[in-house]
Amino acid sequence: MAQDPVTEPEDAEAVQEVPAQEVSAQEASAQEAPEQEAPAQEVPESEVPVVESPSPEAPVLEAPAPLISVVVPTHDVGLWIDECLTSILVDQDVPLEVIVVDDDSKDDTWERLTAWAARDPRVRALRAPGVGGGQARNFGVEQARGPWLAFADGDDLIPRGAYAAMLAAARESGSDLVVGDFLKFSALQTWSPTARWTGFADRRSGVTLAEHPTLVRNRACWNRLFRADFWRESGIAFPSVPRSNDVVPMISALVAARSIDVVPDVVYLYRDRPGGTSMTAQASSEVAVVSYLSQELLCARLLGAVGQDQIDAAYWPMVLDSDGWVHLRRFVLSRDEDVSPSDSSEVPALLGELLAMRRERAFVRLAPEKQVVYALATLGRARWARDVLAAYGDGDLEPAPMDPVEVMRAALAADETGWLLPATMQTFVHTRVIEAIAALSVPLSRERAEELVELAASRPQWFAEPIGAVERPHDTVIRLALHTGAAQPLTEVVAGPDAVALLSLTVRNTVAHLVLDLPAPTRGRASVTLHAYKPGRPETLRGVARVRFDDGAWRANVSASALVSEGTWSLEVWFGDDESAVQVPLEVDRDVIRLEHGRLGLMTVRGKARGVVPATLFRRASPPRRVLRALRRRR
Repeated sequence: MAQDPVTEPEDAEAVQEVPAQEVSAQEASAQEAPEQEAPAQEVPESEVPVVESPSPEAPVLEAPAPLISVVVPTHDVGLWIDECLTSILVDQDVPLEVIVVDDDSKDDTWERLTAWAARDPRVRALRAPGVGGGQARNFGVEQARGPWLAFADGDDLIPRGAYAAMLAAARESGSDLVVGDFLKFSALQTWSPTARWTGFADRRSGVTLAEHPTLVRNRACWNRLFRADFWRESGIAFPSVPRSNDVVPMISALVAARSIDVVPDVVYLYRDRPGGTSMTAQASSEVAVVSYLSQELLCARLLGAVGQDQIDAAYWPMVLDSDGWVHLRRFVLSRDEDVSPSDSSEVPALLGELLAMRRERAFVRLAPEKQVVYALATLGRARWARDVLAAYGDGDLEPAPMDPVEVMRAALAADETGWLLPATMQTFVHTRVIEAIAALSVPLSRERAEELVELAASRPQWFAEPIGAVERPHDTVIRLALHTGAAQPLTEVVAGPDAVALLSLTVRNTVAHLVLDLPAPTRGRASVTLHAYKPGRPETLRGVARVRFDDGAWRANVSASALVSEGTWSLEVWFGDDESAVQVPLEVDRDVIRLEHGRLGLMTVRGKARGVVPATLFRRASPPRRVLRALRRRR
């Protein structure tokens, strides 16, 4: 769908008018609007339908009977409301009304709204009777006259023809609800949050939630069209909560809808505007997280009552690894102290309720660090949770080492919750305790080693077996010491030589060619090999190539087949045989990387464009699989 630039409201074009007596709620869904056009009328200011609250005595100017009532709550959006209303009133080829409900704006939003209402009878500017966006939307719905309902926020835009596209789909199918695609934009860029999601990839007509369960992953109210009588008969309403006030009504609508349409058209443009007063900036507050969790619990109960496994399979990964994780992460990072018994925080209890309803298969697929953070948060142990997050380097966080003794304490506390499987805990302590000790440049003191051994004694099963088929020599020493309770070996293990640099890294279609900067004495060693593993997954460690001295340089070739699955693989050098090898990380300056393959190559390198970084390779999917994914995204 073309997205023409919006114009200023002064340039509003002629609008379609439909006589009220010719359109009823039932007729509007069965016939096209009459092709009558009339210029927008100039309305004397004394007759503008602007009221503090609805009153039978208030003067009301009759406007064309709308097919769609667009409800727009506003609060301090004076900088953007003109663009928003222009995109709705000028660029939509559908008879509509815009019910703008202002929620106590302190800027010039109200003045702009009254000016719009004076110029265009389709605009109704109302003062909200309460506080908050939820009640503003509910009040707007009460005033709506059209047989169809849509929602928009006062700082966003509606692409040209969006409402016409959704209305056409609904009329053809008779569905209660139509959902469309959307984009996000800021001052610097525009992007598609749904680019890797197939929910909007195909046009669907007359489906149910059970038939298209992935719809639960999108719960915004503004990229859809509702049959007004369906909305009211279903008793759907927005709650008066500070955050996430649309997730429950949208899940309610998806569950109650007899049929749903999906259009692949972009029907909404969401403005991303971080700042001190934006909802995004306030999302880390305690109140915001409590609001989200309380609403998510209601969603979980609504969907749990449906009892469809395929719906749960779509819903829980979105909650645990996306929406819920974002809110939990922000909460943890905002806390300076644990939640004490005297603390009134509701987050631990609400989070525990949510995890008690979780789909186990979705939870165990999370990274072990994420599972541990969830468990610690249910205990209110925000400081440990924050340290685990920092060690993991989630999102934009730079990884920061966590003391192995504190890791063990945190792991034992998390394990006591019962949320975590033994395999999860084994992987977590291997990465955050064993590998952390192996990377120390100064060995543990005797006191710290004994403290660590004492803590490990309560979970010897975590250290009984290697995590994977191949285990680094230093890791073996540390694991056995923790398993047997021998502190002395922990005081002797130190990291090997500094990282080895790559002189060049050339990636072709199926093979990466590496030239290593190794010291001259290396030629006398028994063997030099390359190993690879997926970051955070030590069980994937495997040998991938032998390093040879050839033509005056140390060279190795890593084939795509050696990296057995898609994703990022970190590289390291092993000197000597497996039983006594010294493992050393590899690093590379991005300036020496050369990519000599077509777009269908199986290997590449990803990451920041400049500087010295750990050496990694990225194993792509096969060309047929990538082409299929691209086709699905474009539909």
